Amino acid sequence: MSSKKNYREIRYQEKKISILQSAARFFSIKGYEKATLEEIANELNMTKGSLYYYIKSKEDMLFQCHMKALEEANKVLELVKQSDLSPEIKMRNAIMGHIKVITEEFVVGTLRQQELLLPQHMHERVVRERDKFERNFLKILTEGIKKQVFEEKDVKMRAYAILGAINWIPRWYSPKGKLTPEKIGDAMAIYLINGLAGSVSFQMRRGAKAGKRAD
Repeated sequence: MSSKKNYREIRYQEKKISILQSAARFFSIKGYEKATLEEIANELNMTKGSLYYYIKSKEDMLFQCHMKALEEANKVLELVKQSDLSPEIKMRNAIMGHIKVITEEFVVGTLRQQELLLPQHMHERVVRERDKFERNFLKILTEGIKKQVFEEKDVKMRAYAILGAINWIPRWYSPKGKLTPEKIGDAMAIYLINGLAGSVSFQMRRGAKAGKRAD
């Protein structure tokens, strides 16, 4: 009985994620305010009534899209934070991991929609989840400062500048573009970490480490 229940729950969650992914794409194409639940249901070959089995309203759909995107981002960052790597490599992995998440089609479609359109209680939950991400990102940066890898200068401003640069990517990124998420992540990591490391560039140190391995 329990296994059947678990199977139903798994199927429910899989269908719900599929709905949110499709909704995010639809929002991205048409815009949240112009999209209707009827159109989204038709896109999914569902009735509006069956859609309500998974979501309560269009606002709830946008809210859950945001929460799912932030859940993915926080999961990746938590793994980076708990790793035993150097702060410099942690920062690189944090930047590249976050870029990989936010360039997923589902997340791009979600982040292009303003969470300010949500009711206050939903907006506050989105902000709390985003604050959790920012706190963990700041911990990685602070660890680098304590170990004298990064300069101790305008710490919060630098953290928000990095996150601002990264979080703007969904506004211009296209899966059809020439640059892959990996190439974008690598270029952004070098550029942004150079700004943290001061006079010794991350690119130079990465090259030096690569040279040692080659020897």
